[in-house]
Amino acid sequence: MKFIPVLYIMTLKSKYEFKIIIEVQRMMTKRISLKETQRKERERLILDYAEKALLEKGYYDMNMDEIAMGVGVAKGTLYLHFPKKEDLVYTLVEPKMQSFLKSVEEAKALPVSPKEKLEFLLNRELSGAFFQLLMKSSPDMTTIFKSREAEVNDILPKIFSGIHDMLSEGIREGLFDPELPVEFMSSAFINLFEPHLYKEMVEVRKMPLQVFNSHLSNLFFRGIMDTKETN
Repeated sequence: MKFIPVLYIMTLKSKYEFKIIIEVQRMMTKRISLKETQRKERERLILDYAEKALLEKGYYDMNMDEIAMGVGVAKGTLYLHFPKKEDLVYTLVEPKMQSFLKSVEEAKALPVSPKEKLEFLLNRELSGAFFQLLMKSSPDMTTIFKSREAEVNDILPKIFSGIHDMLSEGIREGLFDPELPVEFMSSAFINLFEPHLYKEMVEVRKMPLQVFNSHLSNLFFRGIMDTKETN
């Protein structure tokens, strides 16, 4: 928006003219504010509808035309907000990734053993929003992440670093096997969130989530515990 220069306003002879100009500027500012509010509300509706579509159909079957129709906007309007489907899905995923990172930071700060910290993280995030979207987007998540590499590289390394720190703490305390590389254990822990096993056991075979989490936790920690003292 172009505002009228102050020097010009100061040269006006009439206070009435000055008041008119101020009122016009106020109305223009209000109009811009209203448009921005409408834009944000429209974007929120798009994201809400897209998240439901993603969870119901998965990334591959989620259709931009259907989203535009469901929200009640023109397809061109949808693409003004999100030029590609990857952009739309990443906008959904990014706050969930931030939530996962927050869980990592909370786990690190808990006054419990490293094993209990990692169990807390595993149990929370297996039922968390990020994992639910991951299940519906895998293996397309790799494509999505590549399209937003800079943003992803600002979050994922922090997640890996936090998990790495908890595993390193466990080695220092004699809980975890020091002969296993921490990088290997970190990758193995992250892969516990790989969705195929969850789909098979929980969704297909109807294993209760709490039981699934317990089995997954036991499988991982029995593999990395330092058992030298008991042998």
